[in-house]
Amino acid sequence: MFPLAHNYMAERMIAAAPGPFKRDFSPLEQQLVYVGSILPDFVCSMGFNRNLWHSQSAGFLQFCQGRGPEALALALGVRLHGDDGFGFDTFADEVWQGKMGWCFLQCLPYIPDVVLACNLPRSLALWKAHNMVEMAAELELAAAYPYLGPRLLAAVESDQVMDVLGKNLAAYSQSPAEPPKMRRVLRTMNERFSIQPTSAEDLAVKYLEQLAQRHQVEGGSPAELAALLKQIQRELKDKIWHWFDEVEKLLIAVWQNIAI
Repeated sequence: MFPLAHNYMAERMIAAAPGPFKRDFSPLEQQLVYVGSILPDFVCSMGFNRNLWHSQSAGFLQFCQGRGPEALALALGVRLHGDDGFGFDTFADEVWQGKMGWCFLQCLPYIPDVVLACNLPRSLALWKAHNMVEMAAELELAAAYPYLGPRLLAAVESDQVMDVLGKNLAAYSQSPAEPPKMRRVLRTMNERFSIQPTSAEDLAVKYLEQLAQRHQVEGGSPAELAALLKQIQRELKDKIWHWFDEVEKLLIAVWQNIAI
C-alpha cells in the first residue's frame, strides 16, 4: 500500500489497541508509529534491503525491545507495514482469501487500460496495475481524512522523530551514524508520492515520472492515467472501505498474540 493507507491502518491499530498496541502513546510515539509504518518502502534508498524489511521486520522489533518506548513505537509501525502475516502488505500484496493479494485481485479488469495509459511492456502490466488500486485507495483516504497527509509530512519534518529514527537505524545496522540519506529521502517523499495535496492528476504525473526513472518506460498519458484512477476509485469505493475493515480484524487477531 501507499503511505496514506499505511498511516490510516496504523491509526486504527493504535485505537483498537491489540497486544503491544495496548498502551498510552505520547504524541512523539504516535508520530514514530506513523513514520515506522511507511519506512520499509523507503529503506532501499537509504542503503538497506527492501525485501528484508518487508518480510523480516520481526528482528527490528526484537532489537528495539528494551531501547525505550520511542524505539518500540517505531518498531511497531515498521512491523505493521510488512508482508509476513503481521503487516498490512500481507493482505494487499501477498494473499487474500487464499489467492493473490487484494490489490492484485482487484486490478485484473483494469490491466488493459493501465497498459495503454502508462505505455507499459507486458512484463510490468500486473505489477503496475496493482499500484492503480493502491492509488485509488489513497484518493479515497485523502478525501475522507484530509489530515492524513499533513500529519505524515509533519512527522518526517520533526527533528525529534528523525533523531530517534536515525539513532535506532544506526544501532541496528551497527553504523556510527544514521544513514546519510535518511532525512532527505523521507522529507522529499512528496516528490514521489502525492501526500499533500493528493489528487488523481498529481498521482498520475508522479507515477509516470517514476516509471521513466526506475524502468525507462515513457510515453504514458497523465490525463488518461488520472481519468483511470478516478474510475477505479469510483468503482472500488465501497470495496475499499469494506476491505480496510476486514484487514483491521485480521491484524487485530494476529497482534493480540504478540507479547512484548
